[in-house]
Amino acid sequence: MMSRSIIKSSVAVAIAVLVGISGWSTGWIPFLPAVHAQGAAQVVVSPSSIASLTSLPGSTVTFEVDTANSSPFAGFEVGFFYNISVLQNPRVDYTGNALGNDATLLSECINGLGDQCTFQKDFDGQGVVSLSLETGSGVNTTTTNGKLFSVTFTVATIGFSPVHIVKSLLGTEPNGNFLPVVAHDGYFTNMDCPRGSGILCRPPVVSFSVPQNVAIGNLVTFDASASSSQNPNGTITQYVWVWRFGFDRSFLTTTSPLTTHNFPFFGVWTVTLIVRDNYGTSAIETLLINVENLRLSVSMFFTDSDLNSLQLTEFEFPTPTVNVTISGGVVRTVNPRHVLAWVNITNSGAVPFQSLKLNHSLPVDWTVDPPWLPGKGAVHVYYANSTSLATNPEITQTSTITVPTGDPSSIQVAIPSFNATGIGHPLMPGQSILLSVNLSYNLVGTAQSAATYPRLYFSEANTEAWTTSGFVGNKSTDIGKAELGVRTSTVGQWNYKPAIV
Repeated sequence: MMSRSIIKSSVAVAIAVLVGISGWSTGWIPFLPAVHAQGAAQVVVSPSSIASLTSLPGSTVTFEVDTANSSPFAGFEVGFFYNISVLQNPRVDYTGNALGNDATLLSECINGLGDQCTFQKDFDGQGVVSLSLETGSGVNTTTTNGKLFSVTFTVATIGFSPVHIVKSLLGTEPNGNFLPVVAHDGYFTNMDCPRGSGILCRPPVVSFSVPQNVAIGNLVTFDASASSSQNPNGTITQYVWVWRFGFDRSFLTTTSPLTTHNFPFFGVWTVTLIVRDNYGTSAIETLLINVENLRLSVSMFFTDSDLNSLQLTEFEFPTPTVNVTISGGVVRTVNPRHVLAWVNITNSGAVPFQSLKLNHSLPVDWTVDPPWLPGKGAVHVYYANSTSLATNPEITQTSTITVPTGDPSSIQVAIPSFNATGIGHPLMPGQSILLSVNLSYNLVGTAQSAATYPRLYFSEANTEAWTTSGFVGNKSTDIGKAELGVRTSTVGQWNYKPAIV
C-alpha cells in the first residue's frame, strides 16, 4: 500500500513518453516512477508558501518552479493546479530559465487556453498552468538546477490556494530518456483561521492509500480518513476524488473519507484527492495506480499412458490419432489401449487467480477409465512447475472433482481456493495447472463397419478463474478445444473423408 502526505512528503507525478513537435508534445502517458529513488531530480514550488494577511485583493504574488538535484536535462514539461477563485490572471515568465538562451517554447497552456493543452480548468474549479520548453539544439544543458519558470498572480479575494504540481517531466534529450522526478507543492493564503485570530491558515494534510496494483474491473476502496486539518479546531468537511485514465475522467464529491471505484481499463491511472476543511483551506494529492489485465489461456492435448505424444495423421492439419483393428465387423483392439486427455490452464495475465471452475467435455465414444471413484485415480490435477509431465507435483483434491455419467461424459473441477491446495498460494501470473483424464474407447467389442472410419472426435474445456476465493471477484474465461482421430488398419486410407463425431 502507498500513503503519502501532501505537505510532509514529496509527491511522485507522472513521467511521460512524449511524441510530436520536435519529438515532444504535451500529450502524456504516465507510468509508475521510483518515488524516493536516490538522486531523483526535484521540481519545487518556491517559495513553498506565501502566507500573509497583507496580501490584499489587487496585490500580486509570484511563485517560481525550480529544479534541484537534477542530472543535465534538455527539456521539461511541468503543470500545476491552483485555486482560480483566489489567484487570477496568471502571467508566465520563463526568461533566465535553467535551459539557457537555447530554450524553445513548445507549449504554454493557461486554464485550457493555448497550444497543446492537456488539462482544462474544469477540475473542480482548479486553474491550470502548464509549460513545455526544450533546448533548440537538442543537446543537454549543463545547468541542472535553478528556475524553470515563474508565474505571477493577481490576488482576487481573501482565501486559500494550493499550488499542486500535477505533471512533472525532465527530459535528457528531445526524443526520450526521462529523469525520475519528485515534486514538492506549495500554497498561498491571506486569511487567518479562525477569522480574526491572526493565525495564518495552513493547508490540510492529505493522506490516502491505494493498492499499487489492482485487477481490471475490481472495485477498489479508497480511504482518506487519515487526512486532517492543521488549523485550530479544524475538521475535514469535503473530499473531491478524480480518477483519470487518458481522457477518461470521473469525479466524486463527498463528505465521507471512504469511497470505492471500479477501473474499466488496464494501464496506469492517476488518482487525485482534494480535501477541504471547515475554514475552506484545501490541499491536493495525486497518486498512481497500476490497473492490470486478467487473462486465462486454456489448451488441450493427448498422450498415451506412458506420456508419449500420439502419432499425428494428416487431415486438414496434423491430428493426434489412435488405431483400431476391426475383424468380423467387430472392433477388437485399440492402440494405444488408453489415452490421456490433458487440459493445460495458464494464468497468462498480470493478476493472481484464487479460484477456478473447469468443465471438460470428453469426446463421444470415450469414457473415463476406470469409472470414476476417488480411490481409483482416473482423474488427476497437477501443478505444472517443471518441464516434464512426469515430475509435476500432484494437487488433486477428489472432493473438487465430479464426473457425471452419460455419453459424452464430462469432468467438472471446482477449486474454491488455490491456497487450500498443494500449491499453497494463488495461481500467479505465468503459472499453470494440468488436468489429466484417463480414457478408453467405448466401441471396443462392438459391431462397427470399417467403412465408417476414420472418425474425428472433438473435446472441449470451458474454464473460469476468479481473483477471489469462493468463485467471486473479477473473472476471466477461456475455452480450449482439441481433436482426436481414430482410424482402422483394416480398410480405409486417411484420405477418406472422416466421420465427424
